[in-house]
Amino acid sequence: MGPQYWWPAETPIEMMLGAILVQNTNWNNADIALSRLKEETSFNAQTILKMPLESLQQVIRSSGFYKNKAKAIQALLLWLNQHHFDYSSIAKLYGDSLRKELLTIRGIGEETADVLIVYIFKGKEFI
Repeated sequence: MGPQYWWPAETPIEMMLGAILVQNTNWNNADIALSRLKEETSFNAQTILKMPLESLQQVIRSSGFYKNKAKAIQALLLWLNQHHFDYSSIAKLYGDSLRKELLTIRGIGEETADVLIVYIFKGKEFI
């Protein structure tokens, strides 16, 4: 089936942030947090990485579990930064073990890993 283009995001970073922020909440709460994050950072990964943890937590507070989600966002962006945000190279590097690798990142569970594989890394499998 491949990507269905239903996820309301304009960039891969926005999609990944949304996938974390919607965990254990409804889309309205996640969307409020995304809007605030866009206002504060324009979804620039380096800007988000430079934010103090407490500032990031306050920006995404509406999403609930904001302390854990802020740490998950930082962990994912740090991991991506180590790979220069080169999604196709990451997919090639890890191949079939990409899901296992994603699951080692704090705050990335099975469903989020599957979403990232399909929508960010162009995998052909889903949940």
